[in-house]
Amino acid sequence: MNRPTGVTLIAVLYFLGAAFAALGGIGMVAGGGMLASMMNQQGAQAGPMAGIIASFGAAVGIFFLVMAAIDVLLGIGLIKLKEWARLTTVILTAIFAALGALGLLKDLTHFVLFSFLISAVVVALQVWIVVYLLKPEVKAAFQGPQARTASA
Repeated sequence: MNRPTGVTLIAVLYFLGAAFAALGGIGMVAGGGMLASMMNQQGAQAGPMAGIIASFGAAVGIFFLVMAAIDVLLGIGLIKLKEWARLTTVILTAIFAALGALGLLKDLTHFVLFSFLISAVVVALQVWIVVYLLKPEVKAAFQGPQARTASA
């Protein structure tokens, strides 16, 4: 069975997400260190705060790099039609969609149209991904050929 087009599209989204996460991670690590060195050049009053900022930048940057690696693994798994990648994508995307829905509620309390629209589009895309990956014909594409012939 050929890979469904939607699965390819979802994998491409994961690869794009990985690229942005990697850029953000590298920027956080470099930016935290650069900001700390600038604070140290200002004089002795920066002291421990510079180290805290550098450590925070490194920690957040490493988190983003780990997220980028996970996105790449999921993208490759989806391209290769691996069931673990489909299940992991469904679970993580459902969690992020629920958190995004809470973010929509926040956007309604302090209404900013642009922020609300971006959040709504992201949540709608996440809901589409979950629903799409749970469709029987898409789920069947992730089953091995022996599972398809046994059920036929």
